[in-house]
Amino acid sequence: MAGQVVECSADTDKQDQISRAMELANQIAIHFGLKAAFTFAGALGYGSGHPFDKAGCGQAIDGWKQIQAKYLNK
Repeated sequence: MAGQVVECSADTDKQDQISRAMELANQIAIHFGLKAAFTFAGALGYGSGHPFDKAGCGQAIDGWKQIQAKYLNK
């Protein structure tokens, strides 16, 4: 989902979205270990580099906002 949000974002916003995802990767590393954080970061790269139906961008963005609110905005 985070990788799709990167692809759905305007070029000027992509780096910010990647930075937020890396913040979440840091939280994953703290709570679940480096292997889980690496898996998340790999999925981010796959999601941002793999073709997908961009009709789902709204849903991906909404889901990513919920994840950020739950885990990053404490």
